[in-house]
Amino acid sequence: MKNMKLALATAAIAATVTVFAAESAADNGTEGQGVGAVGWTPVQVGIFAPVSIPWGFDWDVKGFDLDLFYIETVKLQGLGISGIASRTRDNQDGLLISGACNWNDADVHGLGITLGANLGFGDVYGVDIATFGMRNLMKGMDVNLLASYQKDFVGWQTSGVCNFTEGTCVGASFALALNMAKIEKGLQVATINSAEELHGVQIGAINVAHECPWGLQIGVINIILDNKVKILPIVNGYFGGSEE
Repeated sequence: MKNMKLALATAAIAATVTVFAAESAADNGTEGQGVGAVGWTPVQVGIFAPVSIPWGFDWDVKGFDLDLFYIETVKLQGLGISGIASRTRDNQDGLLISGACNWNDADVHGLGITLGANLGFGDVYGVDIATFGMRNLMKGMDVNLLASYQKDFVGWQTSGVCNFTEGTCVGASFALALNMAKIEKGLQVATINSAEELHGVQIGAINVAHECPWGLQIGVINIILDNKVKILPIVNGYFGGSEE
């Protein structure tokens, strides 16, 4: 009897969510709606997309999404939890937790947590916690067990092995092995620190800067290629451009 009551209650909840989602698809305008979304639902629960209630992976979820293996939504505004992987095709505003991978096609405002990789193909504003992180622009705090990659970074980042910024890094970067940035505006701390253009401080065993408009290096070997004194132990800093 208890099992029957539980089954009936579950069926009633599922029917309510499905009807609500269907009405949202019929009545909801496209303003603020994710690209390609059929409507929005406050709750989506399932095994893996599209096997869920409501059915499909073309919904905006404004509330809570729980899938045993795989989540796929258009927009997520709220909390999403997946046992293995998750994907949002439009913006994410909230918290996304997955066992192996969080995949974001657009911008993220919030928190992403996974044991595997946080993959962002838009801009990320908030906090990323993973084994590996990749995104276009990251503004916030980034914690990775192994490594991180981004085109531009603003904030605080730490990785067990390497931080790599293709463009400009503004803030503080910590790694056990290597920090690399095209333009560094802040602090790099690692065994090896490298920047094409340094506006800040490098602390490590080996510090390398191709250009240093202003800055300071503290380490065993300190190299500033456009300096009059290019290599110094312990401390190196800007002393003016090299003579032609």
